[in-house]
Formats: sequence, C-alpha cells, structure tokens
Amino acid sequence: MKRLPEAHPEYEKLKQRVASTKAGYGGEQELDRILGNYSFPMPTHILNDVSLSSSSLFQIDTLILTPEFALICEVKNIAGELSITENPPQLLRIANNGQISGLPSPIAQLTNTCQLFEDWLTAKNINLPVLGCVVLAYPKQRLSIFKTEVPFLFPNIIPQHVRSLYKNHPLLSNAEFEGLAKRIVKEHRPYVPKPISISYSIKPEDFLTGVVCPSCDSLGMKKNGRFWCCPSCRTRSTTAHRQAIHDWYHLFEGPLTNEECRRFCGVQCSQFMRRTLLNMNLTPIGATKNRGYIKENILHH
Repeated sequence: MKRLPEAHPEYEKLKQRVASTKAGYGGEQELDRILGNYSFPMPTHILNDVSLSSSSLFQIDTLILTPEFALICEVKNIAGELSITENPPQLLRIANNGQISGLPSPIAQLTNTCQLFEDWLTAKNINLPVLGCVVLAYPKQRLSIFKTEVPFLFPNIIPQHVRSLYKNHPLLSNAEFEGLAKRIVKEHRPYVPKPISISYSIKPEDFLTGVVCPSCDSLGMKKNGRFWCCPSCRTRSTTAHRQAIHDWYHLFEGPLTNEECRRFCGVQCSQFMRRTLLNMNLTPIGATKNRGYIKENILHH
C-alpha cells in the first residue's frame, strides 16, 4: 500500500484486504492461546499455518493431530452479521452500516482443504480420517446458518470438541503418529501468495519506486556514500534498500535483474547492487549480461 497512490482504484480493496488479514491472524492467535494452555489426555500434535502440496498447494490454519483422526480448523474473524447460504455456497456479511457483501463459503473452503489433506495422506499410505470445523474467532460474531454437518465453533469449545471425537481407538502406533507429525513439518513450505501486481491486475508502472525510510515510512531515501538518508526525518541506514528488494518480490514475478533493481531502488552503481543481490541469499540464473535473481523458497499459491 505504501507503493500505490491513495487515489489508485485498487487502493481501497488492498486496504480492506489488510484489515481482513490482520483480523484473521488475530483469530488464529486466540485459538493458539487456548490450545496452548490446554492439556489433552490423548496424544496430540497441534500444527499452525501448515502449507502442503497434493494435487495442488493448500494451507491449513490449525491442524490438530491425534492417533485416531486429524481435525482441520478453518478460522474466520469477520465483523458484522454473518449468514451462510447453501445454494450457491456463500457467506453473506451484513456490515454495521447495513451494507451486504458476498464472501466465499467457509464450508466449501474447508471441504476442499480436507479433501486435499486426505489425498496427501493417501499418497503416503496413511489411513487416518480427516475431520473439519469452522472456528469463529470471537463470540461477538453473529451467525445464521442452514443445517449443516460442519460444526461452527468458538475457540474455547475446541478442546471439548476434540475430546468428544476421540473414542480411544487409535489407528496409528506411537511411532507412526510421531512420524506423521515430523513428515508434515518436513514437507511444509512457507505460504507465499501470488505477486500483488498479478493478484490485483495492477500495472507495474502504477507502483511507486524508491527506498522506504524504516523510521517514518516515507518513500525516497537518497544514497550518500555508505548510507541511505531520509529527506523527511534525516534517518540514516545502511540496509534500507534490502526491504525495497523484498517489496519487489511481493509486487512482481522474478527473476529480478540488476538493472531493474537499480531502477526500483533509485541506484546507479551496478557493482553495489550486484554485491547486494548476492549477499541476500538469492539465486543467480542466466548469463552474466542478462543475469536475474530468484528466491528459491517462493512457491506461489
């Protein structure tokens, strides 16, 4: 958002997305806090923000593993009065000002995630039922819903729900159970969304270039010798350009060339930028003249 003019047609959409993401993360933290303070009588592993791949990449907010079943918790924290419709599958939100907006159905989203995790387990020859529930982050959320087999629960109910599902008929031995948890952690890949320019169909030239000041957030730091200097607050930094490079990878698809990096940061010295790119654990690809740099750990969902 710092790199888009406020008058840009996509600015408000991004602003709403930021607010929604922060709220969702707050909901996950609330569930994490409750589960972290609870001691289950049966063996359990609680894994947060799991990203795996079967027929496609998928993400799990909270995964509760037991030797008898896996429970996927899809966490939602959406302000306003919520209504779930079955046909078409949709979540309707009535804001405090009366505005109605349609959002993807959490039931359809949860069902898809459960199926993908079932496929992942099957590919590993692991026979374990996959269950799911939608977690409404805070009791203040109001919800009207049609009859559904998918439980809608508040975080403080989750421990009780897990205990009610467990019948003490484990399908995995202790070794298999521990091995499964370790395999999930090993195959987890950090979730990285598609670049903003692609997700929101924003032209690359619409984004503002330059280095952002780490103190006052203003764009346009100037390089003077070893330091980046902020014209607004006089802050000096030797590493502020690194954040600009991270910004570039969030905004655009790689590889990032030396020339493009200099244009984006507002730097003329190609040797300085070459040293910077090599020191940031980026992978160089291509011939020397047109060499680009990629982040190998990025898997776009």
